[in-house]
Amino acid sequence: MKKAFTLIELLVVVLIIGILAAIALPQYQKAVMRTRYATLKNLARSIAAAQEVYYMANNKYSVDFEELDIQMPGGKSNSSTAKQYVYDWGFCQLDNSENYCGVECGNDLIQMRYTIRFLHAGSNPGKALCVARGSSDANTLQAQICKAETGRTSPSVTDTTYTSYWY
Repeated sequence: MKKAFTLIELLVVVLIIGILAAIALPQYQKAVMRTRYATLKNLARSIAAAQEVYYMANNKYSVDFEELDIQMPGGKSNSSTAKQYVYDWGFCQLDNSENYCGVECGNDLIQMRYTIRFLHAGSNPGKALCVARGSSDANTLQAQICKAETGRTSPSVTDTTYTSYWY
């Protein structure tokens, strides 16, 4: 007599694997998103630190990445300005306008941005901002990551296209 699995046993195994996959996939996606956001955040912090060093030496912030003592990651595509690095995954840009003085890095793959205002900025000096783009819903995965990063339970700014949390 040959021993084999019955159809019911195989269906039960497939069902269990399906349930486990349904539970694991969202957690995996969240972990990937958190890792990409952490990379984005570290890059923006490095740029901000280089800007502060530049400020101490020149009493002004730079509008050009080439003036900063920082090695930007490779992969820059053509950009019309020296104050922006554009990648296939997103961008990093410097902004030294009257009211806003800081750096912003965004990852288009995860629809998130991280912004740091410089210490001598016109508004919110030294503050950081986690931005969940693509939705004004505070319950999206991006917004959940911002909440966890900032420790805030509600957004600081909500618009039709983004939700932002100040640090």
